[in-house]
Amino acid sequence: MGSFARGAGYRSRFIHDFCDSVELAEHLSAIAGVHLGRHSVPAVACGINYAPEDITRAVDTWHVDSVAFDVVLMLSDPATIKGGEFQFFHGTKDEGQALLGIRGEEGRDAELPCDRVKTIAFPAAGYGFLQQGNMIFHRARRLAKKVERVTMIPSFEVLPASTRDATNSINMLDWSDPGLAAELARREVWRAAARLNGLLDTISLSHDRSTLHRLIGDALEPLHSLQESLEKPDS
Repeated sequence: MGSFARGAGYRSRFIHDFCDSVELAEHLSAIAGVHLGRHSVPAVACGINYAPEDITRAVDTWHVDSVAFDVVLMLSDPATIKGGEFQFFHGTKDEGQALLGIRGEEGRDAELPCDRVKTIAFPAAGYGFLQQGNMIFHRARRLAKKVERVTMIPSFEVLPASTRDATNSINMLDWSDPGLAAELARREVWRAAARLNGLLDTISLSHDRSTLHRLIGDALEPLHSLQESLEKPDS
């Protein structure tokens, strides 16, 4: 795989403001049909991906993302790039992963049947697209010639915070970014607090013990899962 810079918003005020743009979030929400906001984990809110120095390696292997929605924005001039095409599997992620013998968010540099692979062309620098990253099995192919290929990946989550969002915080805990565990903990505490607050209007005096147990458990489950994963030693 190529190199990347997660947390680019920490490094650049311009990138931070772009990814945090209300106009961008509203535009993408209209496309997705759900309310989206800039991802609450700064390390993944906006990243930069670079092609590898070794062009025998894929720019990015077949994989799914750890976030519900993200944008793939081409920063380089695609007319100068040979190879490195963005592709997605025309089928479910489970089907694509089964063909390659992988699962979860594991990646693999391999070939899928050509008739099941779709390629997205970028008309020019500055063009991009929105994808449901955790559901789309995708990759960026190897370069045919060494050249600069840079993409920016703003990430988004479903709002309000009380709703379910497909961000895989457990998987992100294995990433090496400094401070990421604390960022993920803050996110899950924030969203759990919103769900618990919503229970104040949901719980009825007619609810039995079993129902109350389920409602509270559902509200706390993502936070508890992260808490249990934090008990494991750093890899």
